[in-house]
Amino acid sequence: MTQLSAFSAEDADLLVSLPYRVGVSISFTEDEEGEGDDEREMEALEECIKQVAKLHQASPIVSEVAKTILENKDKWEAWSNQGVFNIAPECEKAARVLKPVVTAQELKSYKKMLLEIASAVAQASGEFGDVHEKKGFFGRVMEKVVGGFANDDKNHPMNVSAAEDSAIEKIRRALAKVE
Repeated sequence: MTQLSAFSAEDADLLVSLPYRVGVSISFTEDEEGEGDDEREMEALEECIKQVAKLHQASPIVSEVAKTILENKDKWEAWSNQGVFNIAPECEKAARVLKPVVTAQELKSYKKMLLEIASAVAQASGEFGDVHEKKGFFGRVMEKVVGGFANDDKNHPMNVSAAEDSAIEKIRRALAKVE
């Protein structure tokens, strides 16, 4: 039995689409540099999901969610239009869906994944030139992001705008409502 099969189709769709939608939400938070910036952030989002899958192999739910996101690339455009301008309540909802079904550690891992994705996408515009040339650099950015959240450090070192930082904080507060 897969981890996601323990959920209704609607809840599984929420759990799978949410990490991608969180990344899109952060990307849309500040659109000062136009389409080129958006493209970099979307490439960074895809790379981030790949890295999350590798970094969280020990977490069955996170690993399966990341794998399923990558397998459903054909749904990304539709997901991009699903509540991305008010994503924090969706994050809280997902945590509430997970809590009675998974272990406390699995819940923590899923929440951490959402924050890692949000932070990595926020950093993409400030730290990436050409994602294709800097995929090795992405691994270092992910290490910094993951390291920043390893101890739930609210003063994580990030190169993000005030608007992006505010959006990430809203996500963090929504997730903190479910322990």
